[in-house]
Amino acid sequence: MSYDGFLVVDKPPGVTSHDVVAVVRAVTGLKKVGHTGTLDPFATGVLPLALGSATRLIQYLDENQKVYDAVVRLGSATDTGDPTGQVIEEQPVPAFTQKDLLAVLETFLGQRMQTPPRYSAVKVAGRPLYDYARKGQTVEVKARPVRIDAMELIDMDGPRVHVLIKCSRGTYARVLAEEIGVALGTVGHLEELRRLGSGPFQIEHAVSFSRISEIVAGDPGWDRVLRPSRGEERVPWRTRDEVFAGLAPWVTTPRDGLRHLPALTLSPIEARRFQQTGAVPAPPPGCTGPYVLLSGDEVLGVGTPGSGSAVPLDAPKERDRGAGGDQRARRR
Repeated sequence: MSYDGFLVVDKPPGVTSHDVVAVVRAVTGLKKVGHTGTLDPFATGVLPLALGSATRLIQYLDENQKVYDAVVRLGSATDTGDPTGQVIEEQPVPAFTQKDLLAVLETFLGQRMQTPPRYSAVKVAGRPLYDYARKGQTVEVKARPVRIDAMELIDMDGPRVHVLIKCSRGTYARVLAEEIGVALGTVGHLEELRRLGSGPFQIEHAVSFSRISEIVAGDPGWDRVLRPSRGEERVPWRTRDEVFAGLAPWVTTPRDGLRHLPALTLSPIEARRFQQTGAVPAPPPGCTGPYVLLSGDEVLGVGTPGSGSAVPLDAPKERDRGAGGDQRARRR
């Protein structure tokens, strides 16, 4: 059984992206698990994880387009731009029609500049912005180019505006929520956020924490199974091999994650030479960017034209099997 690939988790609210990584590491025994991009703790939805040697491929994924289901709360602004912050300003919400709202949303389409929010992981002088914000320090942050492909109105109900956003990587929905409020003559903040897609990874193929909990212990109560409280009786876990077998339907192969890249299929001799010496054949004709080295449908590595080398995908699998048998939930 291969343990290399990508697992899309439907992140529940109230847990961090790091928490999700820690849970998947614990239940599978894989030491190498990494997320391809964080999702705020209050948000839910698509969180792609790379498993095993697939962590080497994160840099080559095409997750440039994100899809978000977002609810904007008009009339109040928070210091974080989302529901976790303190309300810092309130303004009346002027009357507007659906036609007015659609016209406003249309103004957001295309390329635009966006300044990252104060509470974000963007670094200035080696420190994340949220570190400055928590200490009450103000720093200057340059606006960055982003792209909005769609702003579709799903519903409008009083001060709540429900929209579907399709945008480029690096776009902050919190900032869009604030800007929508201003464009409508008031203030606003992001009340709810659910990521439906990140590049090739879609919510339809995501596994929930409840399903993971059922696979691990036959119990959908994930809080009790995956994150037991101190002093709470631990729920017995199944063996890691059983857990991984249960997760297998949600794990996509490295090849599926790199379908957007051109591919070079190696002969058996070329594949063996690459695995033994790192020798890379000439890239596909006309290729100017990364390309996948294949043996059949198996990814051996990713090459870059002109470098004469490739990032191999042949590191030994690192698994901590423990003592075997049923694993016990433990506090992380």
